[in-house]
Amino acid sequence: MSEEGKKQALAVAKALKDIPFSVVYSSPLSRCMETAKEIARFRNAKVVPVEGLKEINHGEWEGLLAEEVEKNYPELLSLWRTSPHKVRMPGGESLEDVKERVVKDFEEIVSSHSNGEIIVIVGHDATNKVIMCHVLGLGLEMFWTFKQANCGITVFEYEPETKKVVIHTANATSHLGKQIDFEVQKSL
Repeated sequence: MSEEGKKQALAVAKALKDIPFSVVYSSPLSRCMETAKEIARFRNAKVVPVEGLKEINHGEWEGLLAEEVEKNYPELLSLWRTSPHKVRMPGGESLEDVKERVVKDFEEIVSSHSNGEIIVIVGHDATNKVIMCHVLGLGLEMFWTFKQANCGITVFEYEPETKKVVIHTANATSHLGKQIDFEVQKSL
């Protein structure tokens, strides 16, 4: 994790320190686990890695900047930006693949805490947007409706049995020194 990432992880941990949670579920990828551990540290909470929360597998696009993807896959990148639900990244996943694994694990997590217990989930851009589409009953064509900043905070209540959702805040970034995050994503 970069120095900027470490600062953001500390900032989000401080922003959540007074919230009464006892468990943080996280993607097992190192940047999320480091953030989850920082968040958990203030509350002495348990961190649980969850495979289904991993970021979308970008396949051949992994680690490339948007300009590089645009040079090598111009039509597919254009389709990704307009109709992401129609794209399978070369050698990687589609949003439907992500939905299949993330929704399964998300539903298991929230079902095990259905007594109103507060939990924290640390995920990635694509997985978090897929969760938002799921809880709001939106199709994956609505994927770009949501902005997910690094260490942005989204708070919602969700009842898995009734599928009732109440959104309290989405992608809050003021704890990062940004009232609204308009930063353009530099990589995919």
